[in-house]
Amino acid sequence: MIRILTIMILLLSGFYDIRILGNEFDMKSELSRLAKLDTFPDNKGFYNIQGIQFYKDQIKNVKTESDLYFAYFDLAYQYLCSGYIDSALMHYDQVPKQMWDNAFMSDPFHYDKFMYQALCHLRDGEQRNCQDNHNAFSCIMPLSKPAFHIDKKGSSKAIDYYKRSLQRSPNNHKARWLLNIAYMTIGQYPSGVPDKYFIDFNKYPQFEQLPYFKNLGSVLNVDTYGYYGGSITEDFNNDGFQDIFTTSTDLETNVVYYVSDGNGGYLDKTSHAGLDGITGGSHCTQADFNNDGFTDIYIVRGGWLQEKAGKNHPNSLLQNNGDGTFTDITNKAGLLYYYGSHTASWGDYNNDGWIDLFVGNENGVSQLFQNKKGVFTDVTKTSRLFTDQLVKGSFWGDYNKDGLQDLFVSVAEGRNLLMTNNGPDARGVYTFSDLAQYAGVTSPVSSFPCFLFDFNNDTYLDIFVSSYPMSVQKLAEQYVKNSENIEYSSLYINNGDGTFRDIAKKANLHRSIESMGLNFGDIDNDGWLDFYVGTGFPSLDAIIPNLLFRNDEGRRFEEVTNAGFGHLQKGHGISFADLDNDGDQDVYHSLGGFVKADGFWNILLENPGTENNWITLDLEGTRSNRSGIGAEITIQASGPNGERKIYRVVGAGGSYGSSSLQQEVGLGECDRIRSVNVYWPASQISQTFNNVNVNSFYGIKEDSNELEPLTRKRLMMAKRSIKHDKEDSSNHHHHH
Repeated sequence: MIRILTIMILLLSGFYDIRILGNEFDMKSELSRLAKLDTFPDNKGFYNIQGIQFYKDQIKNVKTESDLYFAYFDLAYQYLCSGYIDSALMHYDQVPKQMWDNAFMSDPFHYDKFMYQALCHLRDGEQRNCQDNHNAFSCIMPLSKPAFHIDKKGSSKAIDYYKRSLQRSPNNHKARWLLNIAYMTIGQYPSGVPDKYFIDFNKYPQFEQLPYFKNLGSVLNVDTYGYYGGSITEDFNNDGFQDIFTTSTDLETNVVYYVSDGNGGYLDKTSHAGLDGITGGSHCTQADFNNDGFTDIYIVRGGWLQEKAGKNHPNSLLQNNGDGTFTDITNKAGLLYYYGSHTASWGDYNNDGWIDLFVGNENGVSQLFQNKKGVFTDVTKTSRLFTDQLVKGSFWGDYNKDGLQDLFVSVAEGRNLLMTNNGPDARGVYTFSDLAQYAGVTSPVSSFPCFLFDFNNDTYLDIFVSSYPMSVQKLAEQYVKNSENIEYSSLYINNGDGTFRDIAKKANLHRSIESMGLNFGDIDNDGWLDFYVGTGFPSLDAIIPNLLFRNDEGRRFEEVTNAGFGHLQKGHGISFADLDNDGDQDVYHSLGGFVKADGFWNILLENPGTENNWITLDLEGTRSNRSGIGAEITIQASGPNGERKIYRVVGAGGSYGSSSLQQEVGLGECDRIRSVNVYWPASQISQTFNNVNVNSFYGIKEDSNELEPLTRKRLMMAKRSIKHDKEDSSNHHHHH
């Protein structure tokens, strides 16, 4: 009886470890159960149709005229979020003009009827064109002719209402921003925009020499439809070709697993892999947690839902069985806890050869799990790696070069953390100390994704952390009047003495970025790490192009968004990988927003290539973790412009999106590799390989003195037509 009461209390509290219920736990059944409990208003994302009924019921029971009209207002917004445009407009009209006027006087930016009417029509135009007539160019800025709306009615009406809003509120820069977007959708930007309302979307100079990346998502049938979620590119079956795994955060949408067919196409193997019933996921990341040679998957759930519903979402550990299938072993592995999570990061903090896991929670204490032979133990308390703040990003890296993995933690609405690894104490227990203030890396206060990388190839890890003000108004103010009324992202350069300096302004990053998705890679194979940003926030009117920044030889970043990366749909998981084995990195990007009407199709951007040289290194730990995560690579190369050094650390990239673990390294014009050095922190083994061929694939084992040449078949993705795996084709749907 006592045990039953204890379980009931834990269930009611929302935070519980279901392992006390026994070993018969089934994740698929649990996710199905939770999907039925995830209802409006606890979960205001995706369940907007329930929201319609919720406010209809409220209207029946309101006691004052004021409450009645505000209920109409809320009901109209739920219709809009559900994609029922005519009903939304009708219910906005049911709020009397006097109520709108009074509300506008108290809060002109929130209760401007013209803005809501404009948004309804703008969304109507998107639904009729970008979704019902979706093509590979849809919504990619600068919009080209194939992306222009065929049915111009929605955007044309939106333009009229945005103008009316601006006539009475000239400083409504959000209206001005969306007005320019609307003109672009019907092919009338910039020529048709009135001068007094014009915004130059090319205010920030673009580096125009990067060739255009074509979206092959629909051609290859990997453009799964969903909402905000994660992505992984990885060779899960060890056949030498990169596969794709993607999630959508709502518990009614299944994960999708695409396997390369070895001929330039992909097969949807979700069902074959035993993944039917594994749903949801705001982010996902990979590592070989049990050192068996097959890469596994960790899914985090409940991001953005930290107040109520999100705390009831468990994360998942999917074990790769090595036979094309996966098994959810979350409970068996000791990882079954219920929180709202948005980030997780793998790193071997105690150098025992087993990859450990940090999980950043939004509604409770974040957790550090120590891995011991494939079973995890929560060591958050003993390690002193404690934070109960709203964690949105995390990343492991040895920033102070002491051979131990440290952890950077991005906190929304608080100062960021630099959890420095102290090593073992007298009892052999590894502990951490937050040195963010000493190191000078506490900002920005409102931050989201982050990563550690070597910006300038000096072998010291630098930090990029993106600000997240969630304001189209403030974003537009930067374009209109060079406003400084916003918190910027930070690019922290490692001084080599445990401290950092922020060079964001010098590096051309002194601007609002509104990043959700974030990852880095070398998009032009010049040996300098670039990064791609998935932008937006949950609001329907957060219509902001995703951004790509090219590293200008460790001096600054140049925006290269116009090379096919400026998607207007909300961007989340970003994965860099050489998907066609041609030596350059392609990009897979998870798109979609927070509410029912804001879903979209993922994209796959094929790299057209450059003349730069490259090398791909696939590391295998023997004493260290099998994935080689945390191993350091230093390449000494030479070419027409002399000698240079290129530095990489093995990992999946940024904190929102997961790239392939094999290291795809650009060499620029260097045509000779003098040496490749690999340092393994866990074993302290240092390997050096001399006179290595460029434009080649190699395997590196920790206990071997020789490189292993790898034969990788080059694929021709662009020549593929749509191909379905008959066995599993039912998993792929276009929602019209």
